[in-house]
Amino acid sequence: MKRRVYPPLCFLLALLTACAPPQGEIQPTVTICRRPAAVTASPAAPDAGADWVDFRCADLQDWDLGDMGEALFAADFDTRTRWPEDLPEDFDPQRLLELGKDPGLGLRKLHEQGVTGKGVGVAIIDQTLLVEHQEYGDRLRLYQEYHSAAEEDASVHGPAVASIALGETVGVAPEALLYFIADDVMTGTGADRTRDMTYYAQDVDRLVALNETLPAEERIRVISMSVGWMADTPGAAEMEAAIGRAREAGIAAVCVNSRDPLLEPWMGMGRRRYGDPSQRADCRPGAFWEESLYSGEYRGADGSLLLVPMDRRTTASPAGEGEYTYYAQGGMSWVVPYVAGLYALACQVRPEVTFEGFLAAAQATANPVSIWPEEGREYPYGRVVDPAALLAELGE
Repeated sequence: MKRRVYPPLCFLLALLTACAPPQGEIQPTVTICRRPAAVTASPAAPDAGADWVDFRCADLQDWDLGDMGEALFAADFDTRTRWPEDLPEDFDPQRLLELGKDPGLGLRKLHEQGVTGKGVGVAIIDQTLLVEHQEYGDRLRLYQEYHSAAEEDASVHGPAVASIALGETVGVAPEALLYFIADDVMTGTGADRTRDMTYYAQDVDRLVALNETLPAEERIRVISMSVGWMADTPGAAEMEAAIGRAREAGIAAVCVNSRDPLLEPWMGMGRRRYGDPSQRADCRPGAFWEESLYSGEYRGADGSLLLVPMDRRTTASPAGEGEYTYYAQGGMSWVVPYVAGLYALACQVRPEVTFEGFLAAAQATANPVSIWPEEGREYPYGRVVDPAALLAELGE
């Protein structure tokens, strides 16, 4: 059976009534329809012999980690991880976690100068959010949820992407305003469960309708969606049409879609284990695509892609309002909110900026980066975004 697609005039009504307060109560400025529970349960015992190790919420106090070597540096962990007293001398989880909080690329210097995205509206459509997290809770203006997201505890993904975009200490735009819709990108059940972009398309239209009601100084300028799709994915046409409507309304949309010329150039990169997140010398190829660089299959081997931090990042955790998770390896899900945060900074510096102008400035000011493996051959793999130069270019 075909799902009903609401006509445009119904979107605002659907948004405002989805989690309406009891009759007689005054609708608050901050609209939060539910407060999903934090996730504090420990996972199953980690497999120390796996290529990727999950130490989140794990009690390792009785473990001997001396023989894990390189695997330790590929492990994810969080502030609830309990470590043994004796750790390998070169492994310092607290240092890794603190370095991972830095958004890098010189952004903290810009923040000190007042370039923080203050007042710029950033909307995110993702998985269930831990709404109280200290990284963004005081700037959350809207939290709505639909379909299966309305039944779940806080997810790993939602808090992470929100904090990367605008977290107070780990984010790109630490004073931007957050509008968040939690929804399901999958439909069906069991063997019939499939990726379908229709729900997200409806959410984009909800945000466009909401934006017409917001004060001018708090309006949404960008929607971040850490999802991708192919031309034949169910709901793809609806999704791309909704993005087109958002752009016509002055709202940029950032997602994982290499078929979109505004989004195709962006890629994530790695970093030395204890490298400075703001030093180009400490940049490295991204873990998930590094092998493709050496095999010749990497699409950015010509050095054309725009690189932002992706690996070795620390984000908000769903385990509690003051908890954090360190991810040794990231993915495009972490790139999308980073780019959205950069655009929020651009909107603060130059309110009339378009995403096209922002992209052009990023391309004009980015710095090339290469790696030389042991055999001595140079491998260019992109250009590192320079936020200070990018914003200066826009300000001219």
